[in-house]
Amino acid sequence: MDNLIGIKQIAKLANVSIGTVDRVLHNRPGVSKATREKIKAIIKETGYKKNTVASRLNLAARKKLKIAVLIPEVSKNWSYWDLPKKGIDKAVEELSEMGILVKYYYFTDSLSFVKMSDTILEEKYDGLVTVPFFKMESNYLLSKAKAHNMPIVFLDTEVKLDHSSYFIRQNSHKAGMVGARLLHGLVGSDGIYFVINMVTERGLHANNQQRENGFREFFGTNFNDRDIPIITINHPIDRPFEVNSEIENIFADQRPKGIFVTNARSYLVPNILKAYNVSNVSVVGFDLHQDNLECLRKHEIDFLINQKPEFQGYTAIKGMFKFLTENDSSDLSMDVPVEIIVQENCESI
Repeated sequence: MDNLIGIKQIAKLANVSIGTVDRVLHNRPGVSKATREKIKAIIKETGYKKNTVASRLNLAARKKLKIAVLIPEVSKNWSYWDLPKKGIDKAVEELSEMGILVKYYYFTDSLSFVKMSDTILEEKYDGLVTVPFFKMESNYLLSKAKAHNMPIVFLDTEVKLDHSSYFIRQNSHKAGMVGARLLHGLVGSDGIYFVINMVTERGLHANNQQRENGFREFFGTNFNDRDIPIITINHPIDRPFEVNSEIENIFADQRPKGIFVTNARSYLVPNILKAYNVSNVSVVGFDLHQDNLECLRKHEIDFLINQKPEFQGYTAIKGMFKFLTENDSSDLSMDVPVEIIVQENCESI
């Protein structure tokens, strides 16, 4: 049959009212089991598809879908979060006629994360997009949200939480392995490798640790017969990058060097290398921060791994809208492919 069939035709074929069909379509009570099964059979036979767009347009004037976004406050240290915000804003613009409202909330630490979480729960939003930076606090939020029947999708990082969760992120462990392969291709097995992480007052971020683990696994798996030096430098986010005497001595070593920066601050490395007159160095980092791209163009950074934060933000809103209007969560869990940006393709970004 014509799959453009409408709810009126379904009601006629089932010999019931339009209201009865509507209750079945929206899984509401008030319909006998026999009638419900009959209507479902006709829907399946005819291939009827609910016109979600039309339904949402009709509803938009009366009821808005409210989605909260809880992300780090954009600052000098957290400028990365401008990128997913751009994607979120683009999705909101595309869905503007569908009656969707998005409000931003910002946190600077775990305490403000909890405070904003409580505010969002009190305001009774339909859905939430956030990041799982603080595991204990994220578990608290997830538990409360489930009690309020409010779906949450986490961006950027996947961590093991107490309840099943939606994540839109890149596999950080695999990204670390990719970074190791790229650097090894430039530096080889006779070089020295550095991993530079960013540390907050709560310690190392989960995705930084996952990337370092992947980096080390690549060398441990493929070169377990070689003693390849890998030195970790944990850089406090709120302090200038410092080089101690031990690192300074290693910088003076004449062997080729590979530096793997597990965060978006690769652009800090070239000036440090210049200050200590370090040569024969290759650098791999993350994210298309404008300062990173400028270093890439100057060949001060060799590779950037793009985890597509704009795409993550965009997909989170589109996926949440799809879930709230169609009960379809298929776009709320996504492994963003590892994209490698080099000097030759950075101008197309």
